[in-house]
Amino acid sequence: MDPYLLLKFAHVMAAIFWVGGASILTLLVLILDRRGDDAATMTGVSYVALLGNRVFAPLGLFTIVTGLAAAWLGSWGFAAWTILAAMIVACTFVLGALFLGPTCERAVKSHQESGDAAASMVHGRRVLRLVKLDLAGQFAIISLMVLKPSWTDLHLLVPAALLLLGGLAVLRAPGRPVAAQPA
Repeated sequence: MDPYLLLKFAHVMAAIFWVGGASILTLLVLILDRRGDDAATMTGVSYVALLGNRVFAPLGLFTIVTGLAAAWLGSWGFAAWTILAAMIVACTFVLGALFLGPTCERAVKSHQESGDAAASMVHGRRVLRLVKLDLAGQFAIISLMVLKPSWTDLHLLVPAALLLLGGLAVLRAPGRPVAAQPA
C-alpha cells in the first residue's frame, strides 16, 4: 500500500476518534448540565478530565504527527491550510495544557473534597466553555483540511474563521448560573 494513503487513512481515523469522541462527550455533559443534575454533570466533567489526558491528548498528538507526515509525503508543504491548521493545533494544545486540564482538575478536586457538586459547578461550567472553544478549533481545522484554501481563497478561509470566532464568543458568554446554595 502507498505510504501516503496509509498515513492519510491513519490521520483521518485518529481525527474521527479525537473530534468525534470529544464532541459526543461534550454533548453528554451539556445535556446533563441543562437538566440541572449537578452531580451527574460533575461526573461528566471528571470523565472529560480522565479521557482528555488518557485518550484525547494522545489521539490529538497521533493525528498531528500523521497529518504532518502525510502533508510531507503528499508534497503539500507550507500551503495556507497546513500552516493555519498547525497554528490552530498548537493553540488547542496550549489551551488544553494551560487552561482546560488544570480547570478540569480543579473542578474534580473541588467536587471530591467537598462532595458538593453545586459548589464545584463554577469550575465545571468553565470546563464546558473551554471544551467548546477547543472543539471550535478542532472543527476549524477540519474545515481547513476539507476546503484546503490558499492564501488568496478568502471565501474558503471564512468557515474556519467563523468557527474560531464562535468558540471565542462561547468562551466570553456568561454561563448558566449556578444554583443558589441553601443556607
